[in-house]
Amino acid sequence: MAAGHRKRNYKFTEKTQSKKGIAAFAAAVLSIAVFIYVIVNSFRHAGAGSMYLGSAGVVSMLFSLIAFVLAIQSLKEEASFKLFPYLAVISSTLAAGVWIAVYVAGFLG
Repeated sequence: MAAGHRKRNYKFTEKTQSKKGIAAFAAAVLSIAVFIYVIVNSFRHAGAGSMYLGSAGVVSMLFSLIAFVLAIQSLKEEASFKLFPYLAVISSTLAAGVWIAVYVAGFLG
């Protein structure tokens, strides 16, 4: 090879980003954002948040569970990259775990 000449290797593939994986990741991130919003507002109101704040928390917890199911489904897709499905599994598990811990602590305390 001549000096300064680099051999370029290209890898062509039929894989695409998983649409379910991206949707699951977006839902998990949304759930985490709503969690932060609910916690901050609960502290501002000294634990006496409105009914809407509680409803936002319940809906957000459901979003995290839906995100987890979508993430698992997207991991089973064969012709797709796995970055977003793995990110979605991790973030939705984190979001669902935190929400469940908050509700269990609320029922026990």
